[in-house]
Amino acid sequence: MSQHLVKCKVSHCFFFFILTLATLQSSQNAYRKAQGLGSDTSAHRFLVLIDINSDEGRGRHLPTQREQDQLCSVAFSNVLHFDAGVLYEYEYSTSMTLAPISVDLGDVTTTSLEAVIQIHSLWRNPQDQEEQLLHVKIKDLKFTTDSSDATTKPLAVEELDGGLDYKEAVIVHMNSGKIQGVFDTTEDNTASLNFKKGLVSLLQIQSTYGLITEDDATGRCQVLYHTLKDDIIKVKNYKNCENSITDDVMSSAQILGVSSPGWSEAVFIMDDNHIKSVTSQEFRSVVLEEQSTVGIHVSSRQLLRLLSTKSGANEEAQGELQEVLASFKGSHVNHTIHALPAVRQSALSGYPISKLLDHLKANEMKKSQSRTTEVFLQLSQSLRSMKMNEIKDILKKSDSTLVSVLIDAAAAASTPAALDAVISYIDVADPKKAPLLEKFLYACAFSAQPSPHLISVVNKILSHTSTKRQTREIARIVLGTVIRKMCSANMCLLQEVEDALTLILKGLGSSKDEAEIKSHLLALKSALIPEIVPVLLQYIDQSKPVSIIVLSALQDLPTQYITEEVKQHVRDIFKQNKKSFSAAVRVAAAQILLMHDPLYTDVKEVLLRIAKEKPEISKFLTAKVTSLLQSNHPARDVILTVLKDSKLNNYFHLGRVGCSSSYAGLMAEAKDTVTSYEFEFLFSDTGALKQSNSHFSTQSRGGSLHSLQVSLELGGIDSLLASEPIEEAEQEDLMAGMSAMFLGVQIQPITFFQGYTDLMSKYFTAPDGPMNILSGNILLINQKQSVILQSGLQTQVFFHGGLSVDVSADLDFSLFTQESKSTVNNGFSIVVSARAEAEAPFMSTTVKTKTEMNSSISFVTTVNFSTIPVQYCLQLIREPLLYREKTSTRVSIQNRKKTAHQKRRKWTIPGEETALHRDNSMMCRKLL
Repeated sequence: MSQHLVKCKVSHCFFFFILTLATLQSSQNAYRKAQGLGSDTSAHRFLVLIDINSDEGRGRHLPTQREQDQLCSVAFSNVLHFDAGVLYEYEYSTSMTLAPISVDLGDVTTTSLEAVIQIHSLWRNPQDQEEQLLHVKIKDLKFTTDSSDATTKPLAVEELDGGLDYKEAVIVHMNSGKIQGVFDTTEDNTASLNFKKGLVSLLQIQSTYGLITEDDATGRCQVLYHTLKDDIIKVKNYKNCENSITDDVMSSAQILGVSSPGWSEAVFIMDDNHIKSVTSQEFRSVVLEEQSTVGIHVSSRQLLRLLSTKSGANEEAQGELQEVLASFKGSHVNHTIHALPAVRQSALSGYPISKLLDHLKANEMKKSQSRTTEVFLQLSQSLRSMKMNEIKDILKKSDSTLVSVLIDAAAAASTPAALDAVISYIDVADPKKAPLLEKFLYACAFSAQPSPHLISVVNKILSHTSTKRQTREIARIVLGTVIRKMCSANMCLLQEVEDALTLILKGLGSSKDEAEIKSHLLALKSALIPEIVPVLLQYIDQSKPVSIIVLSALQDLPTQYITEEVKQHVRDIFKQNKKSFSAAVRVAAAQILLMHDPLYTDVKEVLLRIAKEKPEISKFLTAKVTSLLQSNHPARDVILTVLKDSKLNNYFHLGRVGCSSSYAGLMAEAKDTVTSYEFEFLFSDTGALKQSNSHFSTQSRGGSLHSLQVSLELGGIDSLLASEPIEEAEQEDLMAGMSAMFLGVQIQPITFFQGYTDLMSKYFTAPDGPMNILSGNILLINQKQSVILQSGLQTQVFFHGGLSVDVSADLDFSLFTQESKSTVNNGFSIVVSARAEAEAPFMSTTVKTKTEMNSSISFVTTVNFSTIPVQYCLQLIREPLLYREKTSTRVSIQNRKKTAHQKRRKWTIPGEETALHRDNSMMCRKLL
């Protein structure tokens, strides 16, 4: 019995990880304060200052919204102008500072470029004096850093290998202060071209106040112009930009997300209609949405200052614009002002796979779970570039204890070679390899890179005649999951996806056995696409297990797909218009009516039924309505409207007594994430538990993550407890089963026991001591982003993260005390690294940050059967959490490497027991 009962906790591990993230964030400020660091980094302080919509932002000389609206049609007194026959000479400098988000930008090396810029007018439109062609030439370009070694001395770029190709002038087409085009000869030198685009972007200044759409090196953005005394100020928030950051999400269905806030401010000092100086400051960051302390930030500064003006320069050309452009088109290429992303691949670890596996084996995986996660991440990267035969050879030569890690890594890599290598190694026809095959299937379900080839791999397993029934059922569920992920990635119309869905539908239509029907319905539930709704309605009123699957699938669908036809079927079940249904089925139907765009008539019907139902159903419905009233769910307003009827809103109608309950609340709340729970318990009228549902979800800036959903179903427990039968009580066979979803992936339902004989057999044959239930590795994020600065310089940021879980369980059951206590220990490790590389031909800056978290959380369930109703206590106990962080910054100039910053820190967050619902706390005090 213990071997099966404990499996109902198998999916709690990721929820515990999310909860620990929130706990960690709430503890970090305390740590920084204790270390004398303060609760905010300079990056966060900068970010507050520039929010246009915040009070702090308005404090930075920004006009109010009303003033902005009034100023939108007001023009500046002078428009940017370069006089004919005049050579303007400017001093120009740009700098960049790159650091881990947890390190102050003032503590790391700043790299700078300095030059002299000469500008004169080539052509002016006789009909529109604001349209010009400008000749911009860069001279005396030098490079320097603020480090304390010999590189502090400015170095001429000519002295550096691979220097910028800056000597050829760039031609800029401007009209009304906006850049229309950039003509340059360095089309093959991306760094040089971007550098020039960043420079000439400083020349853009608009002739009106307010919000204006503007193109520059970073992309197309909305910018705000206003004035302070004689200065013209331009403010940009990068959340209002298009193409400012080029995303390369290597895993389309990854679990973690990345955000990239940023701002810039440019101050123009004008001398009549000429630029006297421009000072631009910019701050950007790229961080994890779920944990903003993981990532990098970069600051940049540009300065353009007028040195002198000289008369007698080249005269302006005459003629039409196209004629003038044609005169130099042979040597110059027309470009947009947008900077081009650099093509660069992140350097992979230099360790061969064999050495990684040897190191992992030597350190014993279970004793170093974080090391297992690191090796898993490195393996998944390495396998992406390997051929099938190479991967298969590695699998054959590897120790049996390491094969599971390689299978997880191959599924995470998700290349055709990696997937085919695993299938070839496992041998689908060999029944002894079924456990490995099922592990591989689940690894495919958690794959962050669904593809048509992944569908073909799962189909191959399904089509093999010698595949075990349980393995085939898991394969169907995985196939549905892959369909959902591909549709979410806008690949729903691919022929492979349509064929996979057709395969499931045909299998369902030809199934006669209830187990086969449930298996195919679970596959459709995993697919979760609107096309399945008509099919689900055909099975909605069949046996209890089938109806429960259908209703749970409908509950998971977006509200727009719960049509009037669907609701009518659900109403028939709840009201039992056509036939009788079990309490669990009717309660599930009522929840759909309440949760999906609830109608006044449906809510009123549910409330009216409270007085007519059996005690436990009435108590559950009352608890559900109360829970919704305490939330911000859309149903709340409809319920409040219905409760204006005093016949329904009174103690005699709503004051129900029973054990059933439904309640929700917050588990943890932090800066970046909010973790919530929802528990539902439905009891029989004799006091035995019939069904329990636990749902844990996490809200972050990136959206909502349904981390865990567990449903436990029991039947016939009343007879086991020898309680007195109640008239018209549901007659059910003795059974217990569990269904779970982990990170949106449906787990194959488990039947713990079916009948009294099966129960006693499993009880007496259960092994002693804790047993391993689940161990595996999941890729959380694999993403690259290019951060293009206003100066044209770039930084590429690579995120890579994984989760390792190790779940063991123990069950203590005593017939003497009539009490059971199950303990599920969930050990986990998460490793997330961020690597940033600054793009420049003659130098490189590399920033690394790596975060590790290790902990374990126990979920303890104590049940006392000696009294009716049964008493139960839930405990969520987190062990101390070990947090490690490593950051480094390295600058390399002309092959001279210098580590400008390196830091390690770690701390331990004390363990705690999470307080759940008040009723649970009261029950625990009685039992423990």
